[in-house]
Amino acid sequence: MDALSHSDRVLRDNFENVGRSRRRSRLVSVLLIAALILTVVLALVTVGYFIVFRVKSVTVSGSEKYQNKAITEACQAGYSGMSMFRVSYQEMASQLQLNYPYLKTVEIRKVWPSSLEITVTDDAGAYYTEISDQYFVLSHELRVLERVDEESMLDYRGLCHVTLPPVAYAVTGSYVRFMRESDFQNVSSVCRTLYQSEMSRLISSINMNDKFDMFFIYNNQYRIEFGKNEDLETKLELVRKIIDTFSDEFSSDKLKGTVNVSDITLGFVIFDSKVKLSGRK
Repeated sequence: MDALSHSDRVLRDNFENVGRSRRRSRLVSVLLIAALILTVVLALVTVGYFIVFRVKSVTVSGSEKYQNKAITEACQAGYSGMSMFRVSYQEMASQLQLNYPYLKTVEIRKVWPSSLEITVTDDAGAYYTEISDQYFVLSHELRVLERVDEESMLDYRGLCHVTLPPVAYAVTGSYVRFMRESDFQNVSSVCRTLYQSEMSRLISSINMNDKFDMFFIYNNQYRIEFGKNEDLETKLELVRKIIDTFSDEFSSDKLKGTVNVSDITLGFVIFDSKVKLSGRK
């Protein structure tokens, strides 16, 4: 019996060894196949990255301010031959807006394997301001669109003059940067509200230098003092009601005055032919 048991154990051990050997062989085969597939995939990706998927053509459309052909040629020169995988939408859009400040939006679409389709829209000047003896055209969102040397060069454009809080710097194609970061939110909120109001067409000048004592000039006849930015829409509605109430008094171009709505509970008008109708203090 002992001899038979020993033979059974030997036979069983041989079967188990053969099974383990086969499993190892299958595992090695699977690993080799996986390594081969990975190698092929990496080779295809490498070929695609460095050879196949490279920028060969760029098309630009949508701008009336600039020549689309000129922007296309500039993009071709800068991106031709670059891997499509390396093209960053954000970086490309930012660079285009720095080079062409009047571009408001830039949408970039990759058309595989080798083309870029760029659609742009133009921005428009809404304001201008003076910084360090130079004049800058701004969009209604406070993007710097253009720098000019003399104010007389802006006379015919119908832009609204704005006096801003202290500015750190202004770079064409970027937003104005203020000395105090909180000023941007306050100023942009005022500009947006006034730009969207029914009064915007006749606003010639806005002074936002002092956030507690802001005002604007309306119709070359009213100095509208609204104080802080709080409840500005309500204040504008109160201004409209006051002007409508005294429309007969203001019917003469010679009669001017100040409308003060800094406190919406105490809005009032002062008729004064010598009122200073300038946004520059």
